Amino acid sequence: MNKLIPAIVSDIDGVLIRGKSTVTNSDIVVKELLNCHYTNGEKHNIRIPFYLLTNGGGCTELQKANSLNKIMGTDFKSHHVFLNYTPLRPIMNEYQNKLILICGAGKLTEIAKDCELKYFYTIDEYSALFDQVPFKEYETETIKQYEADIKQRNMDLIKNKQIEAIFIVFDPIKWEESIQTITKLVQENNNLPIYVVNNDITYADNFKLPRLAFGTFTNALISILKKEHNIFPNIIYYGKPSINTFKYVQTYINEKHENIGNIYMIGDNPASDIRGANQIGWPSILVRSGVFRGSENDVQDPGKYVVEDLMDAYNKILQLEGLKVVQ
Repeated sequence: MNKLIPAIVSDIDGVLIRGKSTVTNSDIVVKELLNCHYTNGEKHNIRIPFYLLTNGGGCTELQKANSLNKIMGTDFKSHHVFLNYTPLRPIMNEYQNKLILICGAGKLTEIAKDCELKYFYTIDEYSALFDQVPFKEYETETIKQYEADIKQRNMDLIKNKQIEAIFIVFDPIKWEESIQTITKLVQENNNLPIYVVNNDITYADNFKLPRLAFGTFTNALISILKKEHNIFPNIIYYGKPSINTFKYVQTYINEKHENIGNIYMIGDNPASDIRGANQIGWPSILVRSGVFRGSENDVQDPGKYVVEDLMDAYNKILQLEGLKVVQ
């Protein structure tokens, strides 16, 4: 009986890179995984499926792959990357002929079109054109540009339709504007689906301390709706550690590759990477190169293994699976 082949899923920030700098030796590991063959003693031309799972977004998968390649000198393709909203693509497909609001910073129009959404407003367009935020005045030229962009989408076909879902696909920057607009829409429809794609409270960058992340925005939105309007919003969670996201990745890997055994998750955030992996039953490897810096293991969300960095995690997997690089 053939031995099963492992797959590796890795976080990006705090594991591969910190800001625009490569974590020590992570580029070496990535290049081996993308280019080398392995042997397990029975088979000598094994490729280890290797994917990236991040709560980051604000761009397309191809743009993220190209950005990483520029920093690391690697050769990632778009199919290697699962962004925070990637598992939502099948859901978005269900809204192709419905009107939705897409929120967050980044390239929202590019993301929406790449996901084949037909009828949508970005949060800035909706706020500007429908005067949702009276304390904010948009310049005339900005409004004209928004109107021109919307006209190209044939939005007249669904004129006067109500928003049927909200997709928050990246960290909102203008919190007060986003919360006010979303609040008004939820007051009109208490069951309005709000899809959020990042539950991280903190993340690791070049800063000395972990930074507040997307999850704090969602907490603020929920708190305001409950306290001020007695509404508990219909939030649908994706992104790590949501089981929805991990199931999507697991299904994708098993559909694309045969004889998959263990799927290892390498991450620096116990409450995100490790919790999600533990929930679905993947062997979790907690690294100390990002958010987590503990000398032992995390108490609340312990990794099955704790190592220093990606290189140590990679060597641990090869040891556990009895794999060697074929030169």
